[in-house]
Amino acid sequence: SILSLQQYSSTSPPAQNSIPIEADVPSISISSSLSTSHLQRTIADGIIKKPTYFRGSKDDVHEWLEKLEQHDAYRWWTQTSTTIKSWSLFTEAVIKAFGSTKVQELAFEQLKWYKQTVNQFITQYYDKIIELCKKVDPVMPDSLKLKYLMAGIKESLKIHVALQDPKTTDAFLS
Repeated sequence: SILSLQQYSSTSPPAQNSIPIEADVPSISISSSLSTSHLQRTIADGIIKKPTYFRGSKDDVHEWLEKLEQHDAYRWWTQTSTTIKSWSLFTEAVIKAFGSTKVQELAFEQLKWYKQTVNQFITQYYDKIIELCKKVDPVMPDSLKLKYLMAGIKESLKIHVALQDPKTTDAFLS
């Protein structure tokens, strides 16, 4: 469905049957992290000044949230871009500001139990494990990634890879 977001302003009334999604401002916890607390205040201010209307089942909640987050993400970037000097600092800051612990927990559960399937190429398996590792911990050391890679690899390949004794994730595929 096409997302129909309406921004409320003092000159235009909200659409009929629309429910404003308001921030519960008193319950927003202010983090000790300056950029996170600043982001939370900015988001809350934006929602209070211009509440976004979500009409329940008529609207796609995922699209509505994505649109809301894009706006806030852009504002966050314009406010923090001068302090971020590298890609790793950027990814850390984005994850800290917008990351979900639920996504991280789910990725960790998948990572613990993920096994290479019968018809899965080793490169596909490798890509999946590395993707999950990044979701769990973007700066996870190669040594831990290798343990996860070795834990779920097909039994028929385990001995071959173990004999290669890879020290890095790149060497795992050699």
